[in-house]
Amino acid sequence: MSLNVITEISSLTPGQTAMMVRHGRLKKSLTQKELSGLAGISLRSLQRIENAEVLPRLYTWRRLAEHINLDLSHESQHALVSESIDTVPVKPNLPRKWILSVSSLVVIVLSFSAYVIQSPTFPETLFETLNMVFAGCVIYAIIIYKVWK
Repeated sequence: MSLNVITEISSLTPGQTAMMVRHGRLKKSLTQKELSGLAGISLRSLQRIENAEVLPRLYTWRRLAEHINLDLSHESQHALVSESIDTVPVKPNLPRKWILSVSSLVVIVLSFSAYVIQSPTFPETLFETLNMVFAGCVIYAIIIYKVWK
């Protein structure tokens, strides 16, 4: 592998890398498990590369390139990046989002309940109660927006 190719590999972002590897794998009609077995890398490593969590090392690049014909020239990188993202779907991590959504609601409800139980004078009026509920809803809405965006 020439120094020019090594420089090109190191200039890729995790997202570009993920698209290149996923596109090459799908072009060859391989599953992640099949490609990881052929390339001699762990399935988890391939998943992390395709989810743009990590950049593969040079050794891993070579192993993948042998089996999915990765073309590392600038022209192919730009063509691939400019392709529609619809051709390479990315699955959201739904269980994690649901866990964060539900657990944040539980934490908010428990913390507000603990405050009300510990305070002998709060809430004195219905207005104070409604303000507290409104504040809890706003906090929860912000958390949900951040989790699901």
